[in-house]
Parts: sequence; structure tokens; C-alpha cells
Amino acid sequence: LARLRPADALIQYNLACSYSLTCQFEAAVRALERALTLGYRDFEWLARDPDLDRLRRHPLYQKVRAKVRSLQVRVE
Repeated sequence: LARLRPADALIQYNLACSYSLTCQFEAAVRALERALTLGYRDFEWLARDPDLDRLRRHPLYQKVRAKVRSLQVRVE
């Protein structure tokens, strides 16, 4: 599905969740960054989605947090 609709933010987000669940953290971060670039803005869910629990415990997640913070500043 991600190949058919690579510009869909929600699909990229769900792809990141799948990668997180299978401990593919670099791929998860790339997919989350794409989702955010494409317009994913449900920051509250991103912060508590259980599918991303493993990724949140990984050091690479700091890249995602930094991007979310910068986007939140722009939105406010």
C-alpha cells in the first residue's frame, strides 16, 4: 500500500508503526519523518500510540521528537 500511495501521510504513519513493532527502528524513523513531512499532525496520538512504544524507547526517536517540536511551534 505504501508503494501505491507514497504521498499519503497516514499510510506512512502506519508503516512506521509496523516497522516499530518489528524493531526496524531506522525504517520506522524514516517513515515517521515522511508522514510528518506529508502533513501528519496528530501529535497527541503519536506520543501515546502503543504501536510506537518500542521506538520511543530507542535513541533514534529523538530525531522524531525534534521534528514534532519544530512543527508544533509552527502550528501554534
